[in-house]
Amino acid sequence: MEKNENKTDASAAKDQQSKAADTNMDAELEVLTDKFKRALADAENARKRADAARLDGREHGVALAVEALAPAFDDTCLAIKTAQASPDADTPQMTAFLEGLNNIKAAFETGLKALGVSEIAPRNTPFDPALHEAMQIEETDKAKAGEVLVLHRPGFALGKRLIRPAHVTVSASPTKTAKDEG
Repeated sequence: MEKNENKTDASAAKDQQSKAADTNMDAELEVLTDKFKRALADAENARKRADAARLDGREHGVALAVEALAPAFDDTCLAIKTAQASPDADTPQMTAFLEGLNNIKAAFETGLKALGVSEIAPRNTPFDPALHEAMQIEETDKAKAGEVLVLHRPGFALGKRLIRPAHVTVSASPTKTAKDEG
């Protein structure tokens, strides 16, 4: 009978060791699963940061390119205005010249649009100091105070990123003089 008791005791001891081993394995599996989930989350966060940095780098590069090319765009627009105001604007030679300038301007605008750059060209809109730079203030009763009257130079933005502000003339209410009051 003692042999049976020893077998039972040995069997019980083995069962306890087996349960302890299972518990240890479950705990280790839990620790490893937790580490795996954390590593996955870290990798996903790193991917998101890399994507954001890549997008920011792209926007920065586009902004630098637009800043470098904007003066050529401005000069093209000025050349078009000057040629249109010329006394010989209706001659075939000047018409061809204007067509070429308009084609250059259109190419600039197409390129800017392809890059996601929007032109800030306000007219008859409220002055926004976040997007516009007031070059002059003109007193007038023909427009509401604080309204953009004249666009001197368009601005550019890439999404919410301002590349350069638009230069504008802003309206102001006329000041009362001694004659007006008396």
